[in-house]
Amino acid sequence: MVRGFGRYLGVDHLPHRRHYAIADPHISTAIWLTQLRWVAVIGQLTVIGIVEFLLRIHLALLPLLVLVGWTALTNIGMWYWSRRLTRCAASPTANRNQTLAAASRNRSFSDDTIGNRALTAVLSMDVLTLTGLLYFTGGASNPFLLFYFANIAIAGMILPKSLAWWISTMSIGGIILLLNSANSVSEIENSPLADESAWGVAKFAFLVAFSMCCCVITYFVTMLAGELRERESQLAIAEKERERARRLEAMATLAAGAGHELASPLSTIAVVAKELSRSLDKYDVSTSVRKDVELIREELNRCREILHRMKSGAGEAAAENLNSVSLQEIVQTTIEPMREPQRVIVEMPPSLSKRMAILPKQAVAQAIRNLLQNGLDASPPYEKVVLRISEEADSNYGESTWKMEVIDRGVGLSDEVSRRIGEPFFTTKEVGQGMGLGVFLTRNVIHGVGGTIEFDSPNPVGTICRITIPARSTT
Repeated sequence: MVRGFGRYLGVDHLPHRRHYAIADPHISTAIWLTQLRWVAVIGQLTVIGIVEFLLRIHLALLPLLVLVGWTALTNIGMWYWSRRLTRCAASPTANRNQTLAAASRNRSFSDDTIGNRALTAVLSMDVLTLTGLLYFTGGASNPFLLFYFANIAIAGMILPKSLAWWISTMSIGGIILLLNSANSVSEIENSPLADESAWGVAKFAFLVAFSMCCCVITYFVTMLAGELRERESQLAIAEKERERARRLEAMATLAAGAGHELASPLSTIAVVAKELSRSLDKYDVSTSVRKDVELIREELNRCREILHRMKSGAGEAAAENLNSVSLQEIVQTTIEPMREPQRVIVEMPPSLSKRMAILPKQAVAQAIRNLLQNGLDASPPYEKVVLRISEEADSNYGESTWKMEVIDRGVGLSDEVSRRIGEPFFTTKEVGQGMGLGVFLTRNVIHGVGGTIEFDSPNPVGTICRITIPARSTT
């Protein structure tokens, strides 16, 4: 059971040691629940056989076998369904679209509501089946009624809290039915819990105790399951952050190495190009030669700028000292070095310009500049990019959050770009126009100061990048 719940949380593997790429926890839950129900079917048949043929206690075999057969039949259906969806999820990439489309047509567990309802229906049917088995084998006098608690515990692990309480309520209802009506078995008919026994202290006490146990099990199991899911979610986020930190460390190492190795030869080339340019002034050379020399110097400056961006974005600027800086200073530091500052429209209430916060000014300005420059590159030459700034106060902690939106008029984000945006060295620009590091380094800086960044394409044209930065005050 615990191992099965581990599968539900995505920390275990599926049967037969095969590795499936199953993104939906409901499918893996259905698989191990099917296995558990097969164990229940075998156990029920074994107990019925022992009681009937070894202990010589005569039971109503026909209804009992019908109930066990119904469980087995429904389990075959659930097994077939779950295995079919598993094959869809684990199919090769070439056939992935067709198989996923087939799974969608079959109304798979991919929808949380559908998956939860399907699992609730299965567990509800198991409660009814157990009630029927107990009804034909002595009712509440049968000690196997304790298996109600197994269904309640399973429901608490795999279902939302409200549905788990529904299974618990059904179990209590089943016990009330068995205390009032059941098929008597002579060997246990003298029990104070038998249906023919009058309602007295024994029955009331048992009903109260059973109900309390159901409530306690449901409460603690659902609480534990919720905490485990939250823990798994936090671990997944922490692992993602660790992976991002490793990428940033690798990027910083790459930038430092590139800067160290390339600085000397680039400086030598720059000196030689400068001397060559001076020497050409003394001779009558063609214009094309002068242009070629000038092009060399321009490309050298471009290489230096690229190295500077890599070093500052990957480590140096992000590690600068934290100082008290105003929002107006950050905006000015952001826009002034840009190639086309006239195409940037800043929408900021005058009251926010003097707002102060403790931030690494150069790193934050470089991060916002990367987004603005991407917006300018994506938009047509005659369009402008809007930098919209607002503030949201946090009444609980007495601090505020700066909200920034970079709105461009480009082609927007496709599904592929939305999935990969922020990956290092991923870019939609032409070869030679970008390295694919701007958004990656920007995300690192924004997350480093405790902010968030997200991208959205609400319209057919244009992209909105939303940034939040905690404005921690100096006091």
